Amino acid sequence: MFCPHCSEEIAAQAEICPKCGVRVHNTYQEDKPNIAINILSFCCIPLLGIIMYFVWKDDKPKAAKSALIWALISVGIYVVLMFLFGVLGFVLGSIDEYN
Repeated sequence: MFCPHCSEEIAAQAEICPKCGVRVHNTYQEDKPNIAINILSFCCIPLLGIIMYFVWKDDKPKAAKSALIWALISVGIYVVLMFLFGVLGFVLGSIDEYN
């Protein structure tokens, strides 16, 4: 771990930097993908995943990347489905015109 004030390497359990004397708070947060955000990003609200990427990108890069990936997969699937349904509607509409 490094001191946020002087950038000197210090022990992970240190509360005060021995070099500069600044109190060091252990702000370590486990960075793992958030399953709930990933599910919401994929199933319901892709915009949530994109927003969470920008909120978390500096503090939790793994969780941010995971949320963005699931949101983009969801958007991609929606685009492909809309294209397929559009083509299907066009084909079925043109068949009805000839009958």
